[in-house]
Amino acid sequence: PSKKKKRRRMGSIGDLTAVVTQGLGVPKPLVEALAKQRGITVFWQEDAAEPKPVEPTALIMVNKKTSGEFLSKLKPKMVAVAFTGYDAVDMKACLEQKIAVYNVPAYSTDSVAELAIGLALAVYREIPVADKSIREGKWVISSGGTELKGKTVGILGTGTIGVATAKLFKAFGCELIGWSRTEKKAFTDIGGKYVKTKADLFAGADIVSLHVPCNAKTMGCVGEAELSQLKPTSVLINVGRGGLVQQEVLVKMLQANKFRAGLDVFVKEPVDPNDPILSAPNCVLTPHVAYKTQEALARRVVVTLDNIVSFSNGSAANRVDTKE
Repeated sequence: PSKKKKRRRMGSIGDLTAVVTQGLGVPKPLVEALAKQRGITVFWQEDAAEPKPVEPTALIMVNKKTSGEFLSKLKPKMVAVAFTGYDAVDMKACLEQKIAVYNVPAYSTDSVAELAIGLALAVYREIPVADKSIREGKWVISSGGTELKGKTVGILGTGTIGVATAKLFKAFGCELIGWSRTEKKAFTDIGGKYVKTKADLFAGADIVSLHVPCNAKTMGCVGEAELSQLKPTSVLINVGRGGLVQQEVLVKMLQANKFRAGLDVFVKEPVDPNDPILSAPNCVLTPHVAYKTQEALARRVVVTLDNIVSFSNGSAANRVDTKE
């Protein structure tokens, strides 16, 4: 009698395929080895022109704009975003085409929190100016920097990264206040006190650090009403998303010396060479590197690949399209 062919269960070794349209920040052989361990065959297509092969299990991307047109050509079953933010994905198209979307939350929590501290110290202790001055043969650059100890730090958004950042500021001897749509016990447990409004946060803090996600509700949520509450000695830290802040207002107020800033993110990235933010005084700028440490990038790849396996097994862990 003839034997019936066994159907291969989706998710078994060799069944899964992924088209990668962006470099993942770690060597390709390492990505391929990690993928192979999970039964995933990787196809690199960083030019993202005509997608091949079509109908893979997953499209892996980071933050490159991914249109509905490209998705309709590729026909992936899921988009595995190797990033926490997924605003580069056409979510409407994914919904229409029934494509699942997964992200990688919390992979860079410590990296982002540490850069927030680094930017605050760079502004307070005038590190970039000091470096430039000594290379130019100068010695005295100002009357002195500022200590973190004893300062009040306002955390806008007390999620995982916000709390991690607050803990580091706490270790420097700072007082903590916070504003968030949802108050978290993890924040109050370390001595954080919530204020009623964003304006209260900006008015009461020496340093304000932004940690809310950027979406339709939070886009441009920091504008003149909030920024006008800051003192000339205050410091705004943004290691979240550039779109959180109304950048034209930000530049105008920085140029008027209304406050100081440490900025890792911008409305348009890469920043245009003629963007006035580049000539704004009293601020330290970095090119969106808060997440970018070797440790974080390695974690990101592992979770991205695990998300593909999870999807194939029907798990909704880290799935974000159902939250839209």
